Amino acid sequence: MFPPSGATPLVTVLDGHPHTLAFLATINRVPSISLGVTRFGQAGSLEDVYRHHGIDADSIIRAGLDAAS
Repeated sequence: MFPPSGATPLVTVLDGHPHTLAFLATINRVPSISLGVTRFGQAGSLEDVYRHHGIDADSIIRAGLDAAS
């Protein structure tokens, strides 16, 4: 599923705790950035709450660019 020949930096995104998927980077020992929700109780539209937690599209793109550099 994760061949070493294709190993690249990894960004994981979860509407849950970011450490949940952090183990995936250890498979091929690649740099990773894990995005997710670490504080609970915020209310608002899905778009606003995702932006607040840094799991909106702009945050994911920034993380991908950071991981690739």
